[in-house]
Amino acid sequence: MKKNSQVFRFLTVIVTVLCMGAGSLIVSAESSDAGMEQINAQKLSFSSYTYNNWGVPVKCPDPYTIEKAVTGVTLGIGDFKKPNDLFADHKGNIYLAASGDTAADNRLIKFDSRLKVIKIWTGYTDSSGAVVPFKEPQGVFVTPDDSIYVADGISKNIIEMDQQGKAIRIIAPPSKQDSTIITDDFIERYRPSKLVVDSTGRIHVVAISVNEGIVDFDPDGKFEGFLAAGKVNANPMEVLWKKISTQAQLDKMQDFVPIEYNNISLDNEDFIFATAAAIDEKIVRSEIHSGRGTENGALVRRLNMLGKDILRRKGFGPPSGDYDIFDLDNNMDAAYKGISHMVDVANGSEGTYTVLDDNRSRIFTYDSEGNLLYAFGGPDVTAGGFRTPNSIAQSGSYLYVLDSGTRTITVFRRTEFGENISQAIMWQESGDYHKSAELWNMVLTQNANYDQAYSGLGKAAYRDGEYEKAMELFELGYNKDWYSRAYVEYRKKVVADWFAPAAVTVFIAVSILLTIVKVRKVITRKKMEALEKGWIDL
Repeated sequence: MKKNSQVFRFLTVIVTVLCMGAGSLIVSAESSDAGMEQINAQKLSFSSYTYNNWGVPVKCPDPYTIEKAVTGVTLGIGDFKKPNDLFADHKGNIYLAASGDTAADNRLIKFDSRLKVIKIWTGYTDSSGAVVPFKEPQGVFVTPDDSIYVADGISKNIIEMDQQGKAIRIIAPPSKQDSTIITDDFIERYRPSKLVVDSTGRIHVVAISVNEGIVDFDPDGKFEGFLAAGKVNANPMEVLWKKISTQAQLDKMQDFVPIEYNNISLDNEDFIFATAAAIDEKIVRSEIHSGRGTENGALVRRLNMLGKDILRRKGFGPPSGDYDIFDLDNNMDAAYKGISHMVDVANGSEGTYTVLDDNRSRIFTYDSEGNLLYAFGGPDVTAGGFRTPNSIAQSGSYLYVLDSGTRTITVFRRTEFGENISQAIMWQESGDYHKSAELWNMVLTQNANYDQAYSGLGKAAYRDGEYEKAMELFELGYNKDWYSRAYVEYRKKVVADWFAPAAVTVFIAVSILLTIVKVRKVITRKKMEALEKGWIDL
């Protein structure tokens, strides 16, 4: 930062202090982006990118590289007819839930981290020793003690079994006997699809065609209620129109449908991440254009045990995938239409989360504050992209993506660039800002225009009490929130540094002034006494 800029900042602080400004200052950082390559997300396909402060996609080095791609045929175990879900356990093993028209197609497959087949289950063994075939394995989850949970769609059961395939228990679908809120309509619609089990043993299930919320079971497998029932996103004008419409008109209108979740994941702090399907596109568009995300337009949410969305959305825009929105009516060359459509989410150990977009066949990774770290992928399967990606799992430095269109599992391995970002965030989250700063500097050597690296360095400077330096770095990273925090601390420091000398100076000046006044009074009094006694003449 140039010297005159420092002087200007210092004078600004002094003026603010003298004016008794108590609020924090938030500025719009403006700096030159000369040399920053801006691109159109529609043309990216396989170029990795992020978004800058103005919502413009900017190229970045690849965070991942394709390591391998496999199908059931190439593995010699038969085609994955309907691959539904992937899960990575704490040991790095990968589980695939797949279904199909035959009994052999309905199976659960366990792989090692290199996708070498370890075991295949086509059903579970009940208490009598008989093998009960799976009807439609839609989702799978494995607990830290290696218990396997399978969401079996058609049978409507949740099956818990051990690693030998022996059933531990069968959790039946909710019934009217469980709760008065269960209706015949719900019983008919309920079809468990995806699930997680938290550290307390509670089971959280996303079910197909269920918009009442996430279906919760207690540790004993008893129906507990609905979590995070989605709010109805209704247009105010439509609500008013419904109030004044006739019954015949109402019958022809589309009902307001609550939000329906389509996938679920669990982070390392036991919070639920859920992706939503039925979101009003107009709300999402509005939030993308405003750069501010809310729960109303959330394509992904982080839920606490009360069902409250606590996801941070402090990035340049909401964590809603691509900001470029194309309509076929005004862009006939568009490869896709509308907003991103999130179908799954995977959580990293450092607090990051990665979402899968099946509309654009892309992958987006965010940090815990909602900053987009990078995006990659594309719709061209001939170049390593996806056709219909439907599930994603993360294990350490690897991402596993399931494509139901090509019936393929693709393994992605982090590059040095992606690993540096991951490690920088990990050290930052653990409180070691010095190690974090080293890695952020390495990121900048690979991509000098990477905004999040400047913000990371700014946080390190902030923790060291170097608030002016932090302000400069946050300005480079266009981080208004943290710039404001650094400014407040910088102003406090300026006041603290100058208050004592200023107070001493004022005290001395006032003391001298009082002394002068007192001396003048004494001289005047003595003079008057001398005049009265005739000792002196005027």
